[in-house]
Amino acid sequence: MTARWVIGRGLLGRAVIAASQQTPFTADVRWHDPEDAVTDLLAGLDRFVATTGQDRWEIHWCAGRGVTSSPRDVLDVEVDVFHRFVAALTGHREIALDRGGLFLASSVGGIYAGCTDPPFTEATPPCPMSPYGEAKLAMEQHVRAASTQTGLRSFIGRITNLYGPAQDLTKGQGLLSTIVASHLTGRPATIYVSLDTLRDYLYADDCGHMVLDGLRLLAREPAGTSVVKILGSMTPWSIGAILGEASRMHRLSAPIVAAQGPVDGARGQAQDLRVRSEVWTDLDGLARTTLPEGLGALHRAQMAEVMAHGAPTR
Repeated sequence: MTARWVIGRGLLGRAVIAASQQTPFTADVRWHDPEDAVTDLLAGLDRFVATTGQDRWEIHWCAGRGVTSSPRDVLDVEVDVFHRFVAALTGHREIALDRGGLFLASSVGGIYAGCTDPPFTEATPPCPMSPYGEAKLAMEQHVRAASTQTGLRSFIGRITNLYGPAQDLTKGQGLLSTIVASHLTGRPATIYVSLDTLRDYLYADDCGHMVLDGLRLLAREPAGTSVVKILGSMTPWSIGAILGEASRMHRLSAPIVAAQGPVDGARGQAQDLRVRSEVWTDLDGLARTTLPEGLGALHRAQMAEVMAHGAPTR
């Protein structure tokens, strides 16, 4: 048996829970205030440790509302909350670190924003270009140091552009969901970057399976191991090609507004974010959902909302 605690109930957190096919441990966290969040996380940790017994355990850190455009002070708070949680985990007197592992969701877009000569691999030196990327890198470095110092096994997933029917568009992300919504509602989708911009898109449910299988592989590694892996489809798509595929699927061009925005570098994002994983490459085969299939899933989910509520809310 494996005791699991999935921290964060966003797109990735829900995908991990669905992939696990079991009811995970839960703890309510008051994220709106950092001190309250830490208090709730530490109380949750005590209860989680008490439930693990002799079972293996996994903690999945899928939390965080920070995005590329988030200000530094907001991201600094997220990093501090995470650091305090890791310190409590590794210092807990009753947890057996050798029976578990910690997963941290990181970001390809944040880590490799300033890198050149794609495709990028796990061996590519990180080069963040925004407070968001710097925050993700700081969290990665903290986890790796904690593993070295305490024997904690850790798995850091540098995730490409995650998407799925349950995406929260209020975070200013979710290009694919926005394009599909524009087809259904007729409201123009505004795009601020070049249509030649290349990204790797990963369906959330596939990512959930990759995370779980990665932690199973991690359990075979020596204590203190920290593994960094790119989680993606390994298939780049330009925004122009996505628009073409969406138009083909709907047999109608989407109402798109190409707006003048800051250059990619000023936004802390690279124009070309092709990747190629060189770590645990067997996991790459779990990215089974093609982009056309994913667009179809988004369309069906949003159409269901239209039928139920009149217009998609996500």
